[in-house]
Amino acid sequence: MKEKGTLSSKLKSLLGMIVISILLCTMGCSKDAPEDIVSEMPEDFNFRLAYGTYGKQKIDTFSNTVVKDLVEDGSIEANIAFTKEEMKQIYTEMMKINIMGELVVENKNEKECSVITPSFTTWDIQINGETKSVYTKNYCDDYPKDALKLVRLAEYIHSILINKEEYKELPESKGYYE
Repeated sequence: MKEKGTLSSKLKSLLGMIVISILLCTMGCSKDAPEDIVSEMPEDFNFRLAYGTYGKQKIDTFSNTVVKDLVEDGSIEANIAFTKEEMKQIYTEMMKINIMGELVVENKNEKECSVITPSFTTWDIQINGETKSVYTKNYCDDYPKDALKLVRLAEYIHSILINKEEYKELPESKGYYE
């Protein structure tokens, strides 16, 4: 009787190891793994991003400039550059969403929507000599899947920016848009 229990536990253990091995192999071979998506960031990788209310916030890696919307006090431009490591992180995130591929950013079924303070993003991306421009707006209901990916990408890039010392030294925004 004891042998049967030992054999059963060995079989379960072996079966468990096989399942784990298959899962690890599957995860390692996944198309979403950054290593498979990103071989190396090209030297010419740069982007311009205008985002937020009226698209007044701007990041331009071609000229290493940032525009911060101060709302009531206008805006301020500053020279702020991303590090090479930050650019690699941003490049990886862009490759994960296949930013240079076909993106569907319009919701054809959306009804007219009145938004008092419009928010949108415009992108100009350069990778390997190719330039792509993309525009997204704010939506009242359902964001198209690709538009939502671009919104999240802009939020990701903004989160890197706001943690930079040079950005923290800029004046605080006053007021808000109605």
